[in-house]
Amino acid sequence: MKLVIFIDYDNLLERHKSSGILDVATTALLQTSLSPMSLRGTCHIRIYGGWYEGPTMTQRAQDLAVAIAKDFPAIIRLPCEGNKILSLATNAELAVAMMEEPDHLLFGTYRKKGKPGNLRVQTPTAVGCTDSACSLKVAKKLLKTGKCPVAGCLVMDDDLVYRHEQKIVDTMLTCDMIYAPTQDYQHLILVSGDDDFLPPVRTALLRGTPVARFHPKPNRTRSLQGIRGAKLTEKDL
Repeated sequence: MKLVIFIDYDNLLERHKSSGILDVATTALLQTSLSPMSLRGTCHIRIYGGWYEGPTMTQRAQDLAVAIAKDFPAIIRLPCEGNKILSLATNAELAVAMMEEPDHLLFGTYRKKGKPGNLRVQTPTAVGCTDSACSLKVAKKLLKTGKCPVAGCLVMDDDLVYRHEQKIVDTMLTCDMIYAPTQDYQHLILVSGDDDFLPPVRTALLRGTPVARFHPKPNRTRSLQGIRGAKLTEKDL
């Protein structure tokens, strides 16, 4: 048996991240209905996130890579019918390239952005501030004009207020889910509650590959059913 687990890392809850990738994978596998032809198999785990800021690996990616190296490779043992045990030789990796083109790294998947253009800032007195020396007045001017109103200060709004976003990551996961059935993976497991992945899930099912989808957050809504005999399992992680 040959399995692959796709983990949307930012979709995990903090308790899942704290317990580690091995625990997340084992929890999902224990809830997945498998019909192995033998009692040995392989499981490949790919973890998706914004791992590179430009060409530089982020600190979060570095920390996660260390944790992965500590726990993997591993043998995950699953109970089967007849009191038998299925042993899966399991490895894990950060998804930094597509499965189809592993030597072509995808950089710039984590990007630091400035404040959103549609940001609105209330006047402090309008929300109940009565302190004449309140620093919120300075903050309002900073956010409104983009620069600090204090004479001689060169601080700009982007120096203090920013957001981060992932780019390319969801598309890479989608491409991998479509590619995996062509590589003899007999079962796909997706750990994500993001409905953006419903099209690749459906594509895998159309190609006859069973899929198990696990929602990190409890979710009673089930969006798809099995197609053409390929079974879809949807459960909470």
